[in-house]
Amino acid sequence: MALSDSQVQKMKQKRETILEQATLMFAEHGYNDTTIAKVAKASGVSFGSVFTYFENKDQLFFAAVVEPLQVYAPKLLDFDPNAKQPTQELWNMVAKHIKIFSSFGPYLRLVVQVIGYHNRFAEAFAELDAFHNTFRAKIGELVKNGQERGELQIQDAKYAATAYTSFLIGLRVNLIDSPDSQMWEQFVPFAMQLFGAKTD
Repeated sequence: MALSDSQVQKMKQKRETILEQATLMFAEHGYNDTTIAKVAKASGVSFGSVFTYFENKDQLFFAAVVEPLQVYAPKLLDFDPNAKQPTQELWNMVAKHIKIFSSFGPYLRLVVQVIGYHNRFAEAFAELDAFHNTFRAKIGELVKNGQERGELQIQDAKYAATAYTSFLIGLRVNLIDSPDSQMWEQFVPFAMQLFGAKTD
C-alpha cells in the first residue's frame, strides 16, 4: 500500500531531525564518540528508526557532510564572474558569503573535521574538495576580470581565491558571534584586500 502524503511528510521530517541532531553531535563530539543510539535519543526516535533512513553510521556521517553542501553551494556560487563592475560584484559577493558563513556554526566544525582527517573520510572529503575547486575557480575568474579592467592589482588569482576561502572558514571557526551581529559586515573590506582592491 502506498504511503499517504501525510506519512511521507512525517518520514521526511523525521529524517531531517535525525540528520540535524547527527550533525550537531558529530560536530561537537566527533565521529568516534557519536553513536547511532545517542543520535536516536537526541532525535526522539527509536534506535531502529535511524536505520530506516541511513544504512549505518558512515552513511549518516556522509549525509551530514554532503547534504547541507548541496543546499549552500548554489547560494555561494551566486555571483557573476563576468560582471561589468567586478569590484562591486566582489563586494556584494563577499558580503553575501560572510553572511552565509556566519550561520554555519556546527556544520563548519564538521567540515573542518573532514578536512583534518581527509584520508579517513575520503568520500566526504572528495565531495567537499570538488566544490572547493569549483568555488575557487569561479572566484578566480571574477578576480581576473577585475584585473583585466584595471580595478584590481595584478596577482595570482588562484592564490587570492584560496586565501579568501580560508578567510571565510577562519572567521566562522574563530568567532562565536551570532549571525545577527553587525560585526560580520565589518570584515568585508578586509576580504577585499585579499583580492588586491585598489584604494583611492
